Amino acid sequence: MNDSILKRNGANFYGFESIDSSGKHHFHLIEMRGNGDLVLTENEISFNQWIVGNKYHIPLNRVTKVDVQAWHNLKIKFPQKVLRIYYQEDGETKIFGVSVGGQLSITKGWKDDAYLWKEKIESLLNK
Repeated sequence: MNDSILKRNGANFYGFESIDSSGKHHFHLIEMRGNGDLVLTENEISFNQWIVGNKYHIPLNRVTKVDVQAWHNLKIKFPQKVLRIYYQEDGETKIFGVSVGGQLSITKGWKDDAYLWKEKIESLLNK
């Protein structure tokens, strides 16, 4: 049974940032980046990194914010955008960053799928 709402094979993982309990922002520059499978279900966002085999599961009930930026973890992703998912874990806010890709159109330019993912995640959070 496949209960995925959205799935992207080959999403590009940009690592984590974090905000500690005092509000200080931390960048994790030596995080292992890489491609993998990103899946959104009714209950979680999961990412399975291909080469190193890391698996990340973010329960939607811990997600506090979702945004789309041109950068994450001091790295710029151009022309694609980075989907940034803020969630609570161990008393701090973690920010998971991933580029989901999109489509280039001669007439409309780059249409990034990060906005679709953001919209779907926010609709699940507002249920």
